[in-house]
Amino acid sequence: MVTITCAAPEAAEKQRLVFRVRERAALFAGSRNGYVDPELAERLVAALAESGFSFLVGCATGVDACFRLTLAERTSWSESAFVACAFADRLRSSESRGLFASVVVPEGLSPAAALRRRTLWMVKRAELVVLFPDDPLTGRWGRGSTLAFRAATEQLKPVFVVSSTAPPQSPVYRVVPARLFDVADGWWAVPHPVAAGTCDEEV
Repeated sequence: MVTITCAAPEAAEKQRLVFRVRERAALFAGSRNGYVDPELAERLVAALAESGFSFLVGCATGVDACFRLTLAERTSWSESAFVACAFADRLRSSESRGLFASVVVPEGLSPAAALRRRTLWMVKRAELVVLFPDDPLTGRWGRGSTLAFRAATEQLKPVFVVSSTAPPQSPVYRVVPARLFDVADGWWAVPHPVAAGTCDEEV
């Protein structure tokens, strides 16, 4: 288990928001029009890999493509990465960067439905999500990012949102400004526990 601690904005100085996740798959997701600086992407991947995580990433352009490129740079990362594809033509090496890739949705779906099913497939198999939701063309969250965020929090999975804007407040999860592995500034959206050891606790 990996324990993550961050300060809660309304908490006293000595209080902390603490949650634990299994060191299984971390999902990188975000806007199809977005861009992640290569140095930032490399530092995030390195920090998560050091903590024992494997990686899930989608087949789209933008944020997905930035992380596929980073994951392909080192054998130790590429061997623990999986590219979830919505369409067979995205299995090409030029799209997957040589990473292991597979179509994860049934045949015959419309493009919109295939992309939605792929996003839900990835979230279901991730332990946590690192999300870059801002679409630089609109200044808003993209639909795919919104779906990934909602699906993760509904499944009681923590999401680190790299954005200047906080996620919306909800009775389902708690929003805490934080810095992920001393690398990226953003917000943790940590679902409230529904059973012992599920997601978060205060100490």
